[in-house]
Amino acid sequence: MIKFLFNSSSRTYDSVSLSLSGGGARGSVHIGVLQALYENNIRVDAIAGTSIGSIIGAFYCAGIAPLRMKEIMKAQSFTRIFHFSWSKKGLMKMEALCDILKEHIPENSFESLKIPLFVGVSNLDKGVFEIIDRGELFRTVAASASIPVVFEPVEINGSNYVDGGLFNNMPVDPLTGKDSYVVGIHVNNFKPAEVLNLITVAERVFTLVILKNTEESFKKCDYVINPFLDKDYGMLDFKEADSLFDIGYKAGIAFVEKFKTMK
Repeated sequence: MIKFLFNSSSRTYDSVSLSLSGGGARGSVHIGVLQALYENNIRVDAIAGTSIGSIIGAFYCAGIAPLRMKEIMKAQSFTRIFHFSWSKKGLMKMEALCDILKEHIPENSFESLKIPLFVGVSNLDKGVFEIIDRGELFRTVAASASIPVVFEPVEINGSNYVDGGLFNNMPVDPLTGKDSYVVGIHVNNFKPAEVLNLITVAERVFTLVILKNTEESFKKCDYVINPFLDKDYGMLDFKEADSLFDIGYKAGIAFVEKFKTMK
């Protein structure tokens, strides 16, 4: 579903700035939308992202094509990062994600990216949401994707950070005021799991929390791409990458057609 949220008829742009929500494996929807934009030569001026949105944003801003991103998401080296067991003692670390980013992105800095990137993180010490857009890239993206309780907080400049979705799952503010349409891509509009267990309940609680903080972000966008996922695509269902990509691609093509009428 694409929602047109306010009248942009007085502003005609030929590019977009994207806000990519968190949502774990459902982030493959983002990649499908990016593929639709990519093959229709729609320029992306900037990306803001939280959690999986920041990971995909980092890849795209570094110049990695969407179809290659899909393959990275499906690879064992990526999916095993999030294949955790709730019975394990202690918290898991995010070093493996940093290693994957290092493997595919040549330089560990925001300044080296081809497209500006804004990463949403939650400062656990101060209890506030922050945007980071300069300095060390890999640890910042890892912090943005560090699901509370499951993963250890990531230390940056002496402060502890966790998943940005805790306070703002679809950051938009860094994108406003630019000469482009602000487009939010939200990947958490899905049918809840019917079977309740420790994992599905925990995921549902976290999703309800982040849905609430996303409502204000919707209002700040020119468009929100928010496809309904008609089955329970869990945050860890990376095996569903192809299906989720197809959903995103279809939604992206629908947006492209609407975009062309605004130019």
